Amino acid sequence: MRTVAARLALPALLLSTAAGCTVGAPAAGTAGSPGVDDLFGSASAVVEPEPVSSSPSPSRPAPAKARWTVFVYANGDNGRSPALEAELAEMNRARLGEDVAVVVFADWNAGLTDSRGRHYPSGSEWISLRGGGAAPIVQREHEKDFDDPAVLRDAIARAFEEHPADHYGFIMWSRGEAGDTQDGTRAGAAAMSTPATIGAVREGLAKAGLTGERALDMIGFDSYAPARVEVAYAMRDVARVYIANPASVDGTTWAYADALGFLAENRSATGASFAAFEAEAGQALGARPHVAIHTEKLESLADATSSLVHAIAMRPDVLPRVVAAIEVAAEASPDGRSPSYRRFASKLAETADVPSVAIAAENVVTQLAATFVQTSADAPADLGITLPLSSISPAWAAEYLETARDWRAASGWDALLTSFEAYFPEDHTDDPDDETSTLP
Repeated sequence: MRTVAARLALPALLLSTAAGCTVGAPAAGTAGSPGVDDLFGSASAVVEPEPVSSSPSPSRPAPAKARWTVFVYANGDNGRSPALEAELAEMNRARLGEDVAVVVFADWNAGLTDSRGRHYPSGSEWISLRGGGAAPIVQREHEKDFDDPAVLRDAIARAFEEHPADHYGFIMWSRGEAGDTQDGTRAGAAAMSTPATIGAVREGLAKAGLTGERALDMIGFDSYAPARVEVAYAMRDVARVYIANPASVDGTTWAYADALGFLAENRSATGASFAAFEAEAGQALGARPHVAIHTEKLESLADATSSLVHAIAMRPDVLPRVVAAIEVAAEASPDGRSPSYRRFASKLAETADVPSVAIAAENVVTQLAATFVQTSADAPADLGITLPLSSISPAWAAEYLETARDWRAASGWDALLTSFEAYFPEDHTDDPDDETSTLP
């Protein structure tokens, strides 16, 4: 079992680190390499990048409005280009029909080779999938830095402006892999931070004129980042449904063909029904189902959490039990950064001799269950949450503080971290040789 008491640099670090993250500027690139059209066959309609011009673009007729537009922002300019190739083919197997548009903006690592032994393209590509295995429409562009929030912002705006719909979905396919071999345009670039991603999504939607609350029917993350309550809460005004990996799994792919086909086959499909179907389809394929959250229910969860934090603060003698609950929560987290909130609250609900804590914890369990779009007995849905489990780097702490700003304010979560700061003061030492535990 993980030892918590000896690893409590987290509260002090989180409570004293100033938030901030630097994201690199976009890098120039070239086009002209064999493109993803070749992955689907030579019949693809390919449009090469146009030269830069200061002349105004000719007016175009307004695009037809679809029932659904799903935009996939696919950063494969890292070690995951082969995985992107395979999943694009999987997406294109879906039978989409005429009123479901699936648009992918993809970037590749030209230093890697595809399934036929040819190098991936060095530029970026807009790919409009036709579905049913038919060759897509591909428009090539010069190299873009997909880890630049401005690129994400502009891509979201363009995708939804050019493909208006009654319902919108956005999937973030991989946020890059820091340190991976790149194609020479941005060697060693760091992945876009979570706060930068959330900001770019908001700005992109606004730029597309989608300014209403929860303009997206669903937002999903096909990456290794697990579902966390702080991230879901930060996006509560962006999308009706938030989808991500379960906290206990490093990464699991989406059942793209079945889920996208579901949108075409069901005219009344919503973000919630899409998420529920995708989870069931993924589980049928042997994958752990993704976590899908009704974002409108998160305010009630924040209120319940605030009551639990207050109950713990009023009974400092219960902190050893809280430590035990953290240990139980940590068992579900591969890296210690996304312990199970369900396990944490459920363990505290067993504190029958301290009714105020037990009742508050049970209410958290109830409200947490209400947020899930779907769950099952053999694979119960769960959200990760930041707990004082282990030492972390100042950079990670800074990103957490910015991402979790709204959650911390609404739930009073800082009070729990402060309780641990007071309970274990002797464990906070300033070790200049240990980057992950040095206090700023």
